[in-house]
Amino acid sequence: MAAQAGLVAGRLLTPEQRNELDEAGYTVIPGVLPAAECDQWSRVIDDMWLAERSKPHDYREEAGVQFTDNLLRYSAVFERTVTEPVVVEAMRHVLGPDVIVSLINGRRSDPGHGLQPIHELDRRRGKPFLACNGIWCLDEFTTANGATRVLPGSHLNGEPYLSRMVDPLLTQQGEEQVTAPRGAVIIFNSHLLHAGGLNRTDRPRRSVQTQFTLSGRPTEYAWDELPPDIASALRPESLELLGLR
Repeated sequence: MAAQAGLVAGRLLTPEQRNELDEAGYTVIPGVLPAAECDQWSRVIDDMWLAERSKPHDYREEAGVQFTDNLLRYSAVFERTVTEPVVVEAMRHVLGPDVIVSLINGRRSDPGHGLQPIHELDRRRGKPFLACNGIWCLDEFTTANGATRVLPGSHLNGEPYLSRMVDPLLTQQGEEQVTAPRGAVIIFNSHLLHAGGLNRTDRPRRSVQTQFTLSGRPTEYAWDELPPDIASALRPESLELLGLR
């Protein structure tokens, strides 16, 4: 079991947020990241993207989207995404106590871009759930700049939604847009049908995306391959949640 040592009890999920995670499959936790850290993270991610863009990679590029994979290999500043207590609590509420971090990525959708087809990260429906995602909003998520699109409750429903969609890029019946203030974290069940929205503003929409999965399952990134200087700077509770202890 992943130890909870070092995760200081502070703000907890509200009963409403727990209910939203159970029934709708997502919730918004406001006020997690201060504005100064949103600015700092955005600068670090932009620098990383510029440094890494010419190197070989195995992810599919999207027009107008800056995607930066495995942020933790670049800077320990993103350690907070591993151990933020209320976020870890939300992940454990969805998955159970034995969790591990699978990925930490950066995503910036520039004006006129960011629209994704409705998709799912795992086709299973119902408990036990295998993975849960967090979107750290470095900018406000609005209906204008492409707030995350979701089909509430689809994590519980076995209906073949995707096969019935004429066009997954279009707004679907029952679809909701998840708006959130800057510094919030959107938690959503990875089994929930979801997508990024179109940024119709003149400013980019930045976020850090994380995923937790069940301890013992494969992770997206091999955390034991982190650069030694970064791994040595991480706290014991971070190492536990990365599966390194």
